[in-house]
Amino acid sequence: MASQTKADILAGHDANEALNTQLLPPVARRSRDLSADGLRSFLDERIIAASSEALEAGQTHYVDVPGIAPLRAAIANYLGASAGASYEAGNIIVTAGVQESRFLTIQMIGAEFESIAVPTVAHPGVRKALGVRERTVIPLAADVEGGYLPAVDAIAGALAAGCRLLYLESPARLSGAAYADEDAAAISRLLNEYDAMAIWDQGLAPWVDGKYNSLASFEESPSLVTSIGEAFPGMGLASWHIGYIAAPEAHVPAMQSQKQIMAICTSTAAQYAALEASAIFAEAHNRQLAHLSQLRSDLIELARAVNLEVIAGSAANVLALRASQDTIANLNQAGFEVADGALFGAPAVIRLSVSAAAADALQALR
Repeated sequence: MASQTKADILAGHDANEALNTQLLPPVARRSRDLSADGLRSFLDERIIAASSEALEAGQTHYVDVPGIAPLRAAIANYLGASAGASYEAGNIIVTAGVQESRFLTIQMIGAEFESIAVPTVAHPGVRKALGVRERTVIPLAADVEGGYLPAVDAIAGALAAGCRLLYLESPARLSGAAYADEDAAAISRLLNEYDAMAIWDQGLAPWVDGKYNSLASFEESPSLVTSIGEAFPGMGLASWHIGYIAAPEAHVPAMQSQKQIMAICTSTAAQYAALEASAIFAEAHNRQLAHLSQLRSDLIELARAVNLEVIAGSAANVLALRASQDTIANLNQAGFEVADGALFGAPAVIRLSVSAAAADALQALR
């Protein structure tokens, strides 16, 4: 490739604001980092042992691109237990993290449609994935009172106007707000009415303290929904980048082929570690969820004590607050990092990872 061609490519990349979108860390980089997407937790010794045993057994070679068969089956079972979704192993692709899941679904499923409807407030990784090629993006207005989820009426409007592909988060990556069952059911009916499809980010679903139904759990829509998320959150694998795509079988080959071009496969030893995590997930998760739910409740009281407005949400691992840039500056000065809502499309909002350090951060604002 000629040097000028390379220079032109790099210049085009530098000029593309979407491709240069700042992403949030998958896991906290230090104790006072409250900006991460994933929960900071230690690896169970059994997970470490499973990874080591896989390496010693020679599991360093390429494997099936969509992932080792036992892990794909385990993820399908996990989605049934955590989100009520009926997927089989053949529907699953193991990805190198949820950002790869966003990229593959938006690029490969999106290529089949003239437009894609996307919430105006969504994880910054969505904007980054959208920036790879020109496409028609239909904005779905965020319902501030509903935790920045797009209202069902806004979704219906986009479909009525001719859009046939939705990208939705539930729970929302900014606030942790999730669609109520009746709203998810209404979206399912809309997909069937308009013969439309949805990419459904349900990565925070395991942190909902109470009932959660994936859009794919409704009988009317399982063949129309592709779900994405992180596998077995809270098990210390956040920095190992183990995500998933659960898609109708007709859409798996194109994404599998593109993944092979991009990265061959997801690290084999890491997959065996995730397989072990699947076996012990239930025993650890309930304790984590109870702890985080109580901690989040305490954080809400602290936030109100320092006159910060709490944004509606039901995922126990994140807390979104109405806050100014001065608040962010004060937290930074005290040594804390938070996720700026502006990255999601919601200025004057911050998101904190729920942790003991978050309580220290709010105390610093007194």
